[in-house]
Amino acid sequence: MLRSWRVFSYIRPYLPVFTVSFILMGVTACLEALLALLIKPIFDNILGFAPNSVQSQIFTLPISQKKIFLEQINPFPFKEVWLVLGCLIVIATLFKGLAEYFSTYLLNYMGQSIVMDLRNQLYERVLNQSSSFFHTHSTGRLISRITNDIEKIQFASSTALADALKQGLTFLACLYLAFAIDWRLALASFLLAPLVIYPSKFFGKKIHKSSRSSQDKMEEISNILQETITGHRIVKAFGMEKFELSKFKQATRRLARINLTWVRVHAIASPFMELLGAITIALMLFYAQNRISNNQMTAGSFAVFLVALLKMYEPVRRISGIYNTFQQAKGASSKVFEIMEEPPEVTEKSNAIRLSHFRQDIEFRNVSFNYNDSRLPVLRNVDLKVSLGEVIALVGTSGSGKSTLVNLIPRFFDPTDGQILIDGIDIRDVTLDSLRSMIGMVSQETVLFNDTVHNNICYGREHVGEDEIIAAAKTALAHDFIEQLPKKYDSIIGERGQKLSGGQRQRIAIARAILKNSPILILDEATSALDSESEILVQKALSNLIHGRTVFVIAHRLSTIRQADRIVVIDRGQISEIGTHTDLVARGGIYQRLHALQFVETDTAQVS
Repeated sequence: MLRSWRVFSYIRPYLPVFTVSFILMGVTACLEALLALLIKPIFDNILGFAPNSVQSQIFTLPISQKKIFLEQINPFPFKEVWLVLGCLIVIATLFKGLAEYFSTYLLNYMGQSIVMDLRNQLYERVLNQSSSFFHTHSTGRLISRITNDIEKIQFASSTALADALKQGLTFLACLYLAFAIDWRLALASFLLAPLVIYPSKFFGKKIHKSSRSSQDKMEEISNILQETITGHRIVKAFGMEKFELSKFKQATRRLARINLTWVRVHAIASPFMELLGAITIALMLFYAQNRISNNQMTAGSFAVFLVALLKMYEPVRRISGIYNTFQQAKGASSKVFEIMEEPPEVTEKSNAIRLSHFRQDIEFRNVSFNYNDSRLPVLRNVDLKVSLGEVIALVGTSGSGKSTLVNLIPRFFDPTDGQILIDGIDIRDVTLDSLRSMIGMVSQETVLFNDTVHNNICYGREHVGEDEIIAAAKTALAHDFIEQLPKKYDSIIGERGQKLSGGQRQRIAIARAILKNSPILILDEATSALDSESEILVQKALSNLIHGRTVFVIAHRLSTIRQADRIVVIDRGQISEIGTHTDLVARGGIYQRLHALQFVETDTAQVS
């Protein structure tokens, strides 16, 4: 419940804007009541200067005599009264329109600004989460939070809020006017107020429940879209188009059912409120008839009262819809703040120091790690020291913990136990940006952006000269194919670099790492997904990248790591063997078995 109302804490920076818009809304409401009040002299100047017995005679007079009769009983000049009233109505309407325009604009400006701040903060929160956060939250869910749920909050905090203030203040102004004219009649008209409030709350709860369900179904659709669009090749390769379409249709059918539930509740709310309003007016007419016939109320007063009551009916009728909109926003904001309240697992200490250099070694000291949702440890009591300029190869079966080990260095995760030290300093004691500036990465899953080649190479670097970018591309053996692209370095490479081949994407990633020029380099299966020709080119580019750096290499192809200074064999989260390629093959352990197995596969492939 408290989560839902936290969105209003974002109003604080915009309180001056809200105050001005609230005052203008008050002016709008007062002018609305004034327009109703201006009806009184119209009716009273026609019928109100004679008793009821005389008023009844007026309707029987011919038109030519009626004007003379009215001028005799009217103490004011007939034409001047109508002229003044007409001018007042026009002026009041003009100022009401201006006040309503500026107040609506200011409230929408405030609402849009609040939601912009909230969306930016949510996106920042997501970006600053550790990698484990993305293991437990699907991409579709996160996109739904930042787009669909924020959109509902945006409508409620801008358009619906402006409408709520306008209708609410208009209701209060007209309510005051009704009680000022005849408090008994006004009180009688509001005897049905409880019958209006309780159904609104009932409908609101129903809509709140269906709104949350609708958001859940939208998340499901977002997940299906994200998976099928990004994995479209697999879908086509396995002929699963019909299956995925069927799954999508089922999800949209469930969403439609939930939305129709909301429509049914919303559709019945408005007619129900209209029925209550009609009953109120009918009872009021019976009551007012006696008071008018007994000269306890003039025709003008009754007309003003009736207009005020009708003007109050519009806010009462619309308040149900506004309340329902706020209920939808309440459900959406609850989901948004669930994400906002998740504490990041990797945090930076307030007194963290900057890591300005790397001169000695990287040490894993009794490091263990396991994911929150897993009881089995991924790493157990790992002790390893890597000296400056050393090339370390990490080898092991899938799931042994190789990638997890290297992902601990840039603090994508934090160890469950133990320490990782760079030059004797615990990496948890240094700032994240200074730590990560020391580390370059090239992984099997090359991440490129739907941008130019130029911007992908210099990603994370500002004010880089064109010569530096070209030099990095040449070192990565990427310059030649870039020059053949339609716009060369200004060519858009598509989402995830889909306009390039696998080897080209990898060399762009290597150029990016070269330009970053970090002293520590992590190569995570950088060539495993490439064909032989592309692998040769990428291996040459990697040789250029590795030179003069401390390197962690993860590779399944043992032929690519023979020249490593040391090979670390990881088995079930623990270091089981360390040595050079020659030593480990001679030792006859896990590495020798993996090596023999790969040679058998190679020989079999050559024979076939």
